[in-house]
Parts: sequence; C-alpha cells; structure tokens
Amino acid sequence: MSHPNYPHPQQNGPSAPPIPPPPSSFGAQPAFEGQYPAGPQGEYQSAPYGQGPYSDAPRKSFMVTWLLSLLLGTFGVDRFYLGKIGTGVAKLLTAGGAGIWSIVDLIMTLTGNTRDKDGRPLEGYQENKKKAWIITAVVWLVSIITGILLTIASIAMVGAAIDARKVPVAPELPSASQAAPAPSGGSQTGGSAAGANSTVATVSEGNTVKVSVLDSIYTDKIPGMDYMTAKNGGFFAVEVSWETQTGSSFSSPSNFSVLDADGKEGEMVYLDEKLGPLPTDEVGAGDARKGIIAFDVKKGPVQVVVFDDYGDKAATFNLTAQ
Repeated sequence: MSHPNYPHPQQNGPSAPPIPPPPSSFGAQPAFEGQYPAGPQGEYQSAPYGQGPYSDAPRKSFMVTWLLSLLLGTFGVDRFYLGKIGTGVAKLLTAGGAGIWSIVDLIMTLTGNTRDKDGRPLEGYQENKKKAWIITAVVWLVSIITGILLTIASIAMVGAAIDARKVPVAPELPSASQAAPAPSGGSQTGGSAAGANSTVATVSEGNTVKVSVLDSIYTDKIPGMDYMTAKNGGFFAVEVSWETQTGSSFSSPSNFSVLDADGKEGEMVYLDEKLGPLPTDEVGAGDARKGIIAFDVKKGPVQVVVFDDYGDKAATFNLTAQ
C-alpha cells in the first residue's frame, strides 16, 4: 500500500523556540529585598548600595532631617517630615520622650541610620555628615555653657534677694534730744496745748485725740525705697503718736498734711509696711497708735496740719525740715 507523501520539516532551517514549561511554585526562590527582578537567564541581580525596590518619589534630604531633629526634634517635626506621622505624634505628646527620644533620633540621623517611611536612606548624607557633626557639637557646647551661666545668674539673684531681706530698712530717726524744734500748739478751733511736743484736737463731736510728734528727719532717700526721687528736694519723715482720749477715732496718714514756707503742700509718700507707717485703724478711748508719716517737701520751716473727720484743720505743728 502506498502512503501519501507529506512534506517533511526542513532539517537545516530555523526552528521555533521551545515552549517553556509552566512555572512551578515548588522550589521557586522569591526575590529578596534589595534585589532587582530576574535577568535574561532567570538569575536575580543585587541592587547597588542605597537603592532597592522603592517607589520613584524623591528621597528625603539628610540636611533637612538633621536640622529639624536638632532644632525641633522635641516636637517630632523631623518624623513628620519623614512621613512617620504616628511616631511623630507620639514624640510630640511626650515632648520628645522627655528629651531622650530627641537625642536618640538626632544621633541616628548623624550616623546615617535614619530612614524615611519607605525604608529609603536619606539623600546627601555622605556629602554633609562631617559638617552636620561639627555644627551639632558647637550647638551642644554653647547650650551647656549658656545653661551654666544662667544657673549661676539665678543663684546670684536669689542670694542678693536673701541679703536684701537681711538689711534693716526702717529709717533711723534722730533721738529725742536731736529731734526737730518743739511743735507749737494747735491754733485752730479744737486744738489745745497738751505738752511740748503734743496737742489735743477734737476730730468729731465728743471724740478727742492727743497727737504727739516723737521724732522727725529730713533725708534725700528713704531706706528700702531708693527708687523714689524727691521732686521738692527731699523727704520729711515724722514719727507721730495718735492717742484717743474720749470716744473713738480713726488713725490714718491721711489725717496729716505738710505745708512748706511758701504754703505749698508736700506730696504724701505711702511707706512700705516694713518702714512702720502710721496704721489706718480704729482707736478706742485710752488706746494709741504710733507710726511714721512722710512727705516730699522743700527744706526749711514747715507746718504739719492735723485734720478732723470732716477734713477741717483740727491742730497744727510748726517744725523745721533740716
């Protein structure tokens, strides 16, 4: 029996490439991190240092990360820049982990171990690491010196404040033998002589007080109140006694005023409590209050006026501010 003749395949002509077998999961080796996809012969190629299967987005700057970590690391700004929002918020809420977290992040950045959220190294580390280390060292040194100086200044200020409290601030008035000339008795209605340095004044109906001048001094500075400057030449301080004889009365510096030789009223000075001002208080019969009143007045003869409860003159003293 004869067979049909079919054309035979050409032996020396080009042949079709063999069909590759289907991929098998058994024994397959996955690509490792840091390798590029398989080459033409199926092998994997290692990626150069600093590169890998990352996204195509630009890498974060080492200089920006370092500056943010150095200056604003306590607030987590460096981590926000790297895209690490979660840890950035945690760093912000903990004030940089009480400063420890901030220092650790800064050192990691300086040593080239910081990565962005995709695990990529920072751009420009090799070129700028030396400069970053030097500037960081200078900043730390200046911060330490400044902290030491501020501590010393604070201790000195506290010491000065303590010493100031130890200095006596009460004014030293002359002794009784050196006191100003004896005051004259009140010449106004209700005033009557009660002694060389005192007078009795009626301050309201049925209420009388004995007002006495104990000492006086004229000075250009009030101890403990050196910030005050006299406008009329100096300060006239008078130590007085306010004693209720009948009824009751109120002692107060506002019960007094001082007039110079020209009739100009001196400005009252409200003394610090440490200086012992005449208290503002209700004084019953037989009780007395003592204290100091002071006025900014011209040097020379002065008249001390005592007022009653209605603001009228109740008595006067003629003294000399010297």
